Amino acid sequence: MVPAVLGVAAAVLLGGAGFGLGCLYGGLAGPATMARPAPAVAQVTAVPTPVAASGVGGPEEPVPASTPPVESGRAVAGRQPGSGLPMYRPVAGGWISSHFGRRQDPFTGRPAVHRGLDFAGLDNSAILAVAPGVVTWSGRRQGYGNVIEIDHGRGWVTRYGHNASNLVASGDYVKPGQTIALMGRTGRATGTHLHFEVLYRGRHQNPARFVPRDT
Repeated sequence: MVPAVLGVAAAVLLGGAGFGLGCLYGGLAGPATMARPAPAVAQVTAVPTPVAASGVGGPEEPVPASTPPVESGRAVAGRQPGSGLPMYRPVAGGWISSHFGRRQDPFTGRPAVHRGLDFAGLDNSAILAVAPGVVTWSGRRQGYGNVIEIDHGRGWVTRYGHNASNLVASGDYVKPGQTIALMGRTGRATGTHLHFEVLYRGRHQNPARFVPRDT
Protein backbone atom coordinates (compact mmCIF):
# COMPACT_ATOMS: atom_id res chain seq x y z
CA MET A 1 0.00 0.00 0.00
CA VAL A 2 2.79 2.42 0.94
CA PRO A 3 4.75 1.96 -2.33
CA ALA A 4 1.60 2.74 -4.37
CA VAL A 5 1.01 6.01 -2.48
CA LEU A 6 4.64 6.98 -2.95
CA GLY A 7 4.36 6.21 -6.68
CA VAL A 8 1.31 8.48 -7.07
CA ALA A 9 3.02 11.30 -5.15
CA ALA A 10 6.11 11.03 -7.37
CA ALA A 11 3.91 11.18 -10.47
CA VAL A 12 2.20 14.38 -9.28
CA LEU A 13 5.43 16.14 -8.38
CA LEU A 14 7.61 15.05 -11.33
CA GLY A 15 5.13 14.64 -14.13
CA GLY A 16 5.46 11.85 -16.66
CA ALA A 17 8.96 10.88 -15.61
CA GLY A 18 7.89 10.79 -12.02
CA PHE A 19 4.93 8.61 -12.93
CA GLY A 20 7.26 6.03 -14.56
CA LEU A 21 9.66 6.08 -11.66
CA GLY A 22 6.81 5.76 -9.20
CA CYS A 23 5.40 2.71 -11.00
CA LEU A 24 8.85 1.16 -11.17
CA TYR A 25 9.41 1.78 -7.48
CA GLY A 26 6.03 0.36 -6.60
CA GLY A 27 6.64 -2.79 -8.69
CA LEU A 28 10.06 -3.43 -7.14
CA ALA A 29 9.27 -2.54 -3.58
CA GLY A 30 5.86 -4.22 -3.42
CA PRO A 31 6.94 -7.86 -3.68
CA ALA A 32 9.93 -7.30 -1.40
CA THR A 33 7.68 -5.84 1.24
CA MET A 34 5.07 -8.62 1.06
CA ALA A 35 7.44 -11.58 0.85
CA ARG A 36 8.33 -13.12 4.21
CA PRO A 37 10.78 -15.99 4.81
CA ALA A 38 9.18 -19.30 5.69
CA PRO A 39 9.57 -20.19 9.36
CA ALA A 40 12.37 -22.63 10.05
CA VAL A 41 11.16 -26.17 10.64
CA ALA A 42 13.21 -28.34 12.96
CA GLN A 43 14.44 -31.53 11.30
CA VAL A 44 13.28 -34.59 13.20
CA THR A 45 15.18 -37.83 12.62
CA ALA A 46 13.11 -40.95 13.20
CA VAL A 47 14.76 -43.40 15.61
CA PRO A 48 14.00 -47.02 14.66
CA THR A 49 12.61 -49.11 17.46
CA PRO A 50 12.38 -52.90 17.52
CA VAL A 51 8.94 -54.24 16.65
CA ALA A 52 8.16 -57.52 18.36
CA ALA A 53 6.63 -59.88 15.85
CA SER A 54 3.91 -62.17 17.11
CA GLY A 55 4.91 -65.69 18.05
CA VAL A 56 8.69 -65.45 18.26
CA GLY A 57 11.27 -65.43 21.04
CA GLY A 58 13.68 -67.70 22.76
CA PRO A 59 17.12 -67.35 24.30
CA GLU A 60 19.15 -64.91 22.18
CA GLU A 61 22.94 -64.75 21.96
CA PRO A 62 25.04 -61.85 20.60
CA VAL A 63 26.51 -62.41 17.15
CA PRO A 64 30.15 -63.49 17.56
CA ALA A 65 32.76 -61.20 16.02
CA SER A 66 34.62 -63.84 14.03
CA THR A 67 33.56 -67.40 14.82
CA PRO A 68 30.63 -69.06 12.99
CA PRO A 69 27.51 -68.49 15.12
CA VAL A 70 25.85 -71.85 14.55
CA GLU A 71 26.34 -75.30 13.16
CA SER A 72 25.10 -75.52 9.60
CA GLY A 73 24.25 -79.22 9.64
CA ARG A 74 27.51 -80.34 8.04
CA ALA A 75 28.99 -83.77 8.68
CA VAL A 76 30.28 -84.33 12.21
CA ALA A 77 32.78 -87.06 12.99
CA GLY A 78 32.49 -88.50 9.51
CA ARG A 79 28.71 -88.86 9.35
CA GLN A 80 25.92 -86.63 8.11
CA PRO A 81 23.78 -85.28 10.97
CA GLY A 82 20.18 -86.33 10.62
CA SER A 83 20.89 -89.49 8.66
CA GLY A 84 20.27 -91.67 11.70
CA LEU A 85 17.33 -89.86 13.35
CA PRO A 86 14.09 -89.59 11.35
CA MET A 87 11.93 -86.88 12.91
CA TYR A 88 8.24 -86.12 13.12
CA ARG A 89 6.99 -82.54 12.95
CA PRO A 90 6.96 -81.07 16.52
CA VAL A 91 3.49 -79.48 16.12
CA ALA A 92 0.25 -80.79 14.67
CA GLY A 93 -0.46 -77.47 12.93
CA GLY A 94 0.83 -73.93 13.07
CA TRP A 95 3.38 -72.17 10.91
CA ILE A 96 7.05 -71.21 11.06
CA SER A 97 7.31 -67.70 12.50
CA SER A 98 11.11 -67.41 12.82
CA HIS A 99 14.00 -69.34 11.32
CA PHE A 100 17.29 -70.63 12.67
CA GLY A 101 20.41 -68.45 12.56
CA ARG A 102 21.14 -64.73 12.62
CA ARG A 103 18.23 -62.38 13.12
CA GLN A 104 17.20 -59.16 14.84
CA ASP A 105 16.41 -59.70 18.52
CA PRO A 106 12.64 -59.04 18.77
CA PHE A 107 13.10 -57.34 22.15
CA THR A 108 16.26 -55.24 21.70
CA GLY A 109 16.44 -54.81 17.92
CA ARG A 110 20.11 -55.80 17.96
CA PRO A 111 21.75 -58.53 15.83
CA ALA A 112 21.53 -61.89 17.57
CA VAL A 113 21.72 -65.63 17.02
CA HIS A 114 18.53 -67.69 17.20
CA ARG A 115 19.43 -71.33 17.81
CA GLY A 116 16.02 -72.79 17.13
CA LEU A 117 13.01 -72.86 14.84
CA ASP A 118 9.84 -71.09 15.99
CA PHE A 119 6.39 -72.52 15.24
CA ALA A 120 3.51 -70.13 15.99
CA GLY A 121 0.04 -71.47 16.69
CA LEU A 122 -3.02 -71.34 18.90
CA ASP A 123 -2.93 -71.39 22.70
CA ASN A 124 -2.64 -74.91 24.10
CA SER A 125 -1.96 -76.52 20.71
CA ALA A 126 -0.36 -79.95 20.97
CA ILE A 127 3.45 -80.16 20.99
CA LEU A 128 4.74 -83.55 19.86
CA ALA A 129 7.91 -85.54 20.45
CA VAL A 130 9.76 -85.77 17.13
CA ALA A 131 11.43 -89.12 17.91
CA PRO A 132 11.56 -91.75 20.66
CA GLY A 133 13.65 -90.93 23.67
CA VAL A 134 13.91 -90.23 27.40
CA VAL A 135 12.96 -86.91 28.99
CA THR A 136 16.03 -85.48 30.73
CA TRP A 137 14.50 -82.12 31.73
CA SER A 138 10.95 -80.90 32.29
CA GLY A 139 10.61 -77.58 34.06
CA ARG A 140 11.44 -73.89 33.83
CA ARG A 141 14.69 -72.50 32.46
CA GLN A 142 15.76 -68.91 31.91
CA GLY A 143 14.77 -67.63 28.47
CA TYR A 144 12.84 -70.80 27.61
CA GLY A 145 10.06 -70.62 30.20
CA ASN A 146 8.60 -74.11 30.52
CA VAL A 147 10.91 -76.35 28.51
CA ILE A 148 11.29 -80.07 27.83
CA GLU A 149 14.55 -81.74 26.81
CA ILE A 150 14.59 -85.23 25.31
CA ASP A 151 17.65 -87.45 24.81
CA HIS A 152 17.19 -89.62 21.72
CA GLY A 153 20.50 -91.45 22.03
CA ARG A 154 23.58 -91.48 19.79
CA GLY A 155 24.27 -87.82 20.58
CA TRP A 156 20.85 -86.42 19.61
CA VAL A 157 18.86 -84.08 21.86
CA THR A 158 15.75 -81.97 21.18
CA ARG A 159 14.30 -79.07 23.20
CA TYR A 160 10.75 -77.65 23.28
CA GLY A 161 10.38 -74.21 24.89
CA HIS A 162 7.78 -71.55 25.94
CA ASN A 163 5.23 -74.25 26.76
CA ALA A 164 2.00 -73.32 28.54
CA SER A 165 2.35 -76.61 30.44
CA ASN A 166 4.52 -79.71 30.32
CA LEU A 167 2.76 -83.08 30.20
CA VAL A 168 5.79 -85.32 30.82
CA ALA A 169 8.36 -85.52 33.61
CA SER A 170 12.07 -86.25 33.77
CA GLY A 171 12.72 -89.97 33.30
CA ASP A 172 9.64 -90.57 31.15
CA TYR A 173 10.05 -92.52 27.92
CA VAL A 174 8.22 -90.86 25.00
CA LYS A 175 7.17 -92.18 21.62
CA PRO A 176 7.34 -90.29 18.31
CA GLY A 177 4.21 -88.19 17.80
CA GLN A 178 3.28 -88.31 21.50
CA THR A 179 1.85 -85.08 22.95
CA ILE A 180 4.39 -83.90 25.50
CA ALA A 181 3.29 -80.29 26.12
CA LEU A 182 0.80 -77.55 25.24
CA MET A 183 1.86 -74.48 23.28
CA GLY A 184 2.16 -71.23 25.21
CA ARG A 185 4.24 -68.09 25.65
CA THR A 186 6.15 -68.60 28.91
CA GLY A 187 9.66 -67.20 29.17
CA ARG A 188 11.13 -64.79 26.65
CA ALA A 189 8.38 -64.83 24.03
CA THR A 190 6.33 -62.24 22.14
CA GLY A 191 3.38 -64.56 21.53
CA THR A 192 2.16 -68.14 21.56
CA HIS A 193 4.66 -70.42 19.84
CA LEU A 194 7.06 -73.35 20.19
CA HIS A 195 10.81 -72.72 20.23
CA PHE A 196 12.27 -75.99 18.92
CA GLU A 197 15.97 -76.90 19.05
CA VAL A 198 17.99 -79.84 17.72
CA LEU A 199 21.46 -80.63 19.09
CA TYR A 200 23.95 -83.23 17.91
CA ARG A 201 26.78 -83.98 20.34
CA GLY A 202 26.13 -80.69 22.08
CA ARG A 203 26.11 -78.56 18.91
CA HIS A 204 23.02 -76.80 17.64
CA GLN A 205 21.76 -77.90 14.23
CA ASN A 206 19.24 -76.24 11.94
CA PRO A 207 15.95 -78.04 12.73
CA ALA A 208 14.61 -77.22 9.26
CA ARG A 209 17.04 -79.80 7.85
CA PHE A 210 15.35 -82.64 9.71
CA VAL A 211 11.66 -82.00 10.37
CA PRO A 212 9.05 -82.60 7.64
CA ARG A 213 7.79 -79.45 5.89
CA ASP A 214 4.17 -80.56 5.57
CA THR A 215 1.63 -79.99 8.32
